[in-house]
Amino acid sequence: MDVCVLEWCKLFGDSRAPHYWEKVISNPDKFFGGLLKELRMKEIDLDNYLKEVRTYRDKFIAHLDSNEVMHIPKLDVIKNSVMYLYGYLLQNEDKEDFFSDDPPNATTYYNQLLAEGKKAYEP
Repeated sequence: MDVCVLEWCKLFGDSRAPHYWEKVISNPDKFFGGLLKELRMKEIDLDNYLKEVRTYRDKFIAHLDSNEVMHIPKLDVIKNSVMYLYGYLLQNEDKEDFFSDDPPNATTYYNQLLAEGKKAYEP
């Protein structure tokens, strides 16, 4: 879960980071509008969620401060935003066909990796 939060913050949590979504999207306004619609959120709601996730990352993952109670963010926004990004990249940004061998959507990809993980851990 912590790795999930760290990796998501690279994509959505810091506009100065090298992997921030806006650095690979040719039409940021279209993407962001679609993202908000997909997440069923207003921009202020997403901003508040980002603050919550960054606080969790900063206070409990990167630096264990003196806070005694951990407030783990709900991960549905993280999951849905990454799934949206994956689909958007395939549909709108893959002009050179870099994703030709990748699954057609994030759900298919997730299910493939889940099956692989279960196979590795089943006796």
